[in-house]
Amino acid sequence: MSKQNNNGRLVIIGVVVAVVVALLIAVLAGDDSSSSNTSPSVPAGDVEQNRPVTVEGQALDRLPDSGADVSVGAPAPSLIGANFDGTPVSVTPGDGSPYMVVFLAHWCPHCNAEVPRLIEWKASGAVPDNLKVIGVSTGVASDRPNYPPSQWVIDKGWPWPVMADSSNQDAAAAYGLSGYPFFTIIGADGTVKVRVSGEVEVDALNQIVTEALAD
Repeated sequence: MSKQNNNGRLVIIGVVVAVVVALLIAVLAGDDSSSSNTSPSVPAGDVEQNRPVTVEGQALDRLPDSGADVSVGAPAPSLIGANFDGTPVSVTPGDGSPYMVVFLAHWCPHCNAEVPRLIEWKASGAVPDNLKVIGVSTGVASDRPNYPPSQWVIDKGWPWPVMADSSNQDAAAAYGLSGYPFFTIIGADGTVKVRVSGEVEVDALNQIVTEALAD
């Protein structure tokens, strides 16, 4: 066999090897790209159903089942926490704005009935422009309906910020929660104007808020 033939065969072998190597690199690169579909700005596992909540100020007494609410007129405590994804969310009474803090549990049938009413209330344009509405997801239970709450609030179309309560329900305890749903209206002066537990129709809700913020 001539030297020229040997050289030609070596060239062919070299080309084949190069093609094989290129194909292997392409396959490996394809595997890497398919395994990294999660956006780098939203790392896997970043969503938590409970987040730590810092309470500043005196906790409110539990709302009684009947009779006068002794916490009306008392300073409302501050809640410093975060959304499910870690975005800071806080309730800071006395900052010059009124608040409506709505405590909800994903498994509660009354909460599931009330959320659409709150959305309807917002859509009606009756919500005061300066009223800060903050939802608080509490009472989380992985073995109960509509878990996880992080997806539940999306499915329900909740339009306001949501704070994820701690596993010990520190936010709920600080506001004297007695049932679900539960909301507290706080005046611009930082004091409790009214607390309500249970379902409320839109017309009644509008009246409650209007009267609470009339001062």
